[in-house]
Amino acid sequence: MLVRPSAIAIALLGTIPFVSVGHAEGEAPAKVTYDDHVKPIFRQYCLNCHQQSDKKGGLALDTFTSVVEGGGSGEVVFDDGDADGSRLWQLVNHDDTPVMPPKQDKLPAEKLAVIRAWIEGGILENSGSKAAKKKTNALAFVASTGGKPDGPAAMPETMPLQTPVVTSRAAAITAIAASPWAPLIAVAGQKQIVMYHSETGELLGILPFPEGIAQDIRFSRDGAYLIVGGGEHSVQGLVAVFDVKTGQRVATVGDELDTVFGADANQDLTRIAMGGPLKMLRIFDAGSGEKLFDLKKHTDWIYTVAYSPDGILIASGDRSGGLCVWEADTGRLYLDLAGHKGAINSVAWRDDSNVLASASEDGTVKLWEMNGGTSIRSINAHAGGVTAVAFDHQGRVATAGRDDRVRLWDTAGKEIKVLANGSEDMLEVAITYDGNRLVYGNWAGSVFNTPVEKPDAMVTLAANPEPAEKRVEAVKTTLVSVQQKLAPAKANLDQALAAVQAAKKPLDELDQKVALLRKQSQESEAAAQSAQAAAAEFDKKLPALTDSVRDLQDEVTALRVALKTDPSKMIPVADAEERLASQLVETAKSRRNRIATAESVKTHQQTAAARKAEADQLAATRPELLKKLDEAQSLADAAKKAHDEIAQVASEVQSKIDRLLAEIK
Repeated sequence: MLVRPSAIAIALLGTIPFVSVGHAEGEAPAKVTYDDHVKPIFRQYCLNCHQQSDKKGGLALDTFTSVVEGGGSGEVVFDDGDADGSRLWQLVNHDDTPVMPPKQDKLPAEKLAVIRAWIEGGILENSGSKAAKKKTNALAFVASTGGKPDGPAAMPETMPLQTPVVTSRAAAITAIAASPWAPLIAVAGQKQIVMYHSETGELLGILPFPEGIAQDIRFSRDGAYLIVGGGEHSVQGLVAVFDVKTGQRVATVGDELDTVFGADANQDLTRIAMGGPLKMLRIFDAGSGEKLFDLKKHTDWIYTVAYSPDGILIASGDRSGGLCVWEADTGRLYLDLAGHKGAINSVAWRDDSNVLASASEDGTVKLWEMNGGTSIRSINAHAGGVTAVAFDHQGRVATAGRDDRVRLWDTAGKEIKVLANGSEDMLEVAITYDGNRLVYGNWAGSVFNTPVEKPDAMVTLAANPEPAEKRVEAVKTTLVSVQQKLAPAKANLDQALAAVQAAKKPLDELDQKVALLRKQSQESEAAAQSAQAAAAEFDKKLPALTDSVRDLQDEVTALRVALKTDPSKMIPVADAEERLASQLVETAKSRRNRIATAESVKTHQQTAAARKAEADQLAATRPELLKKLDEAQSLADAAKKAHDEIAQVASEVQSKIDRLLAEIK
């Protein structure tokens, strides 16, 4: 909703008789200056009423300085070369009222040509003057995605927090906007735009708008920039574009002689449109600030302007109920939508660019399809008038009205929710990126941030926050409170970590003991295998030993038989018996070793089995110990998370204090 006083006529030039001078029609000198060319025209036609001793409308034209200073209603010429945007040119060329001189024809063509050439040449004072270099907005280097960003959506990072203007009471809320992809709200205040986190209500930044009051706020299609239209009634109007992350003003476009009511940028931020009391929809190049063309269909003040999300069309509505849709690139009229019986206060586009919603003082919201311009739905939304309308990504419609209500409608036009706070006209409404909250403001200057499903959780937002000094004290109090929570959180974390170590110790001891038992079992298994190998070797040797003993026994028997008839066999018998005895000893020893080896195998196998069984038995208790450790670790993780969150909040609060203190200094 816009706060719009009555139009005030701006008298700049008096009634002057015309005298011809010597340039051919339409001609102007190559380098036009005030001293050499323009001042003689003013002297001949204007100085009777516009000189230092008699400044009608507060304007004197007899010196270069006084011309540049302008009159009581502001500057009349600028060094940007824009003749059509010059108030002086508009009046002397009879493009706007009050025409000068009143009730007379225009200046001769050759005189007008000189004045126009002077303005387009940069309003040079004399032959030694040089034209100012044409300004280029920083926005000329911006590449917008025109839609949902690939990465995280833009949120304020280094935005200023100082309050430019502090007021004893809030003024009527003139504009509210919600980021299309982030939990971010922008609220127009007095000479400032305030940025809030839509979910926490935290103040994230304050954008100075010294030119006056923002009458229209819109986020760029990717949410990275904020387009602000506004100014001061009967003094100045413009559109400013701000970087959402830094708060830096990257573009200032337009220089109207009255405030801008409606403003928007196209999908790739190359063009900016604005409308207001001049009744013209003006299209500018966003990078250079150059005006591209004026669209003059409207017969009354333009209240609202909006590009379609795809940038193909642009809609504008006026105080007399005029609603137009234009081809954005060419400026040709695409649709002239008739049906409202009151002023068009607000327009909004559905995401697919196929449906336009218009909110009117006649109490209705109409939905228009863009193929043929037919009204596909008319909603009797608010008795007394609809002041604002907005779509969400689901195609639902939020409206505000003079019945002190805000309403949410489904895609079929059925009312989903109605919200009321106080007995003042609701002037503005926005719906957050996720469709979960309605943010709305009223005539008394109150702004409400309300969850759709939990209206009782509503919080208020200030359009003009308290001074930074007061907020520092409040934030310091918050910091003390957070720090008080940090100490017990740290103690809880330390206790939880100690519990983890206590639970980990028996588990570690168990693992070490199980590992030792398994190692011993493996060693016993290896020893048993080694003993089995030795037994196998004995088994291989034993037949040979047995055969050797048998052979020796046969030899001894044969020698003993021979000894009976031959005494000389005594020595061979003794020798054979000795060898037999030795072999019997070795055979007996081998048998004993074989038996011992078999016992060793059995012992090692029993030991291995016992160690393994013991290890398995101990390992069976591990899950219980592990469960206790996991429980302790979970508690420690939760304690660490709680501690870190509090520490993070404390750090952010301290950072905010530092930023506020830096801005105060």
